[in-house]
Amino acid sequence: MMRAVRPPLAATGRWLRSVRPERASLRADILAGLPGAISSVPDGMAAAVLAGVNPVQGLYASFAGPIAGGLSSNTRLMVIATTSAAALAAGSALQNVAPAQRPAAVPLLVIMVGVLLVAAGLARVGRYTRFVSYSVMIGFLTGIAVNIVCGQIADLTGAPAHGSFPLAKAVDVLSHPGSINLASLLTGLGALAILALLARTRLAVLGALFALLIPTVVVAMAGADSVARVGDAGDIPRGIPLPHLPDIRLLSFSLVTGALAIAAIVLVQGAGVAEAAPNPGDARPNPNQDIIAQGAGNLAAGFFRGMPVGGSVGRTALNVSVGGRTRWAAIWSGIWMLVTSPFFPGWSERSRFLRSGQYSSSRQSDRCGSGKSPASCGPDASRR
Repeated sequence: MMRAVRPPLAATGRWLRSVRPERASLRADILAGLPGAISSVPDGMAAAVLAGVNPVQGLYASFAGPIAGGLSSNTRLMVIATTSAAALAAGSALQNVAPAQRPAAVPLLVIMVGVLLVAAGLARVGRYTRFVSYSVMIGFLTGIAVNIVCGQIADLTGAPAHGSFPLAKAVDVLSHPGSINLASLLTGLGALAILALLARTRLAVLGALFALLIPTVVVAMAGADSVARVGDAGDIPRGIPLPHLPDIRLLSFSLVTGALAIAAIVLVQGAGVAEAAPNPGDARPNPNQDIIAQGAGNLAAGFFRGMPVGGSVGRTALNVSVGGRTRWAAIWSGIWMLVTSPFFPGWSERSRFLRSGQYSSSRQSDRCGSGKSPASCGPDASRR
């Protein structure tokens, strides 16, 4: 009996020693977690909007993913959070689900993604990720950027869009300029202008947050009720989020295939992030452990009704640029988000959220995905 218990106990002891906070780095990691938490607010909401679900589900993922992923990843500075690619794939997987049921279907979808990633890590699929070329990654991220831009033109202009895919919807909006809502257009362009102006300043880390808050205040003071609010997307639960079991009755073939697609995207993108932010010294990379960590992040996000998560290019770059030293920088960003979670409904319901601002995220992902290290991407890499 004792022989059967000793190996798990020994493995648990090794894991606890590996994740133990380092006293010399504790202060730096706590401070590095703050910018990460701040950037998680607009980024998490953007991911949920891209998927067509309640924005608060992106905020839930922004604390569950970094904490669970940070505690189990091999790449210590990698931040496991919401990404545009995973959000778009989630939106595609939810297309066949009734709009009223999508918020409830998200946890089931994300938990399936988590199970698939953990299984892939245990099966040592990570050995094959090295065969993915930079050209493939650049093409993939560029396609994501174009898809986001086309898909968000309707939200930027406040115009109704008709079409079976993002490009068709963009063409429909641009071919009917009379349907454009001027107040919505000016609000979105104002947010983009703030992002662009702050991108090369010391306030770049806070650029996305300012792009969310300033137009929201201006629209509220001007009484521009024609500008859509995040609260219009659905009711936002109040209080500290608690874990929930998914509704298994919503299981469908489209959700299963969607989970497979998201898992593949997260696996490949996470491998690129791990390669761009290697552990210091001579520590050997362990892609399988990073895959398992992304699976753990998705399992945690799913049980907290959050969006899918994965290794984030921009959030990892931000983590490096603001002085994160160990895995606890990512974990602290999740803790800061959890501490402020009771305020999520107030932030979200009052926000005239500028969904078009996610475009800068994709451009940043494209730029950082070309093989540059996160440090070289700079603080403005945070919008992802």
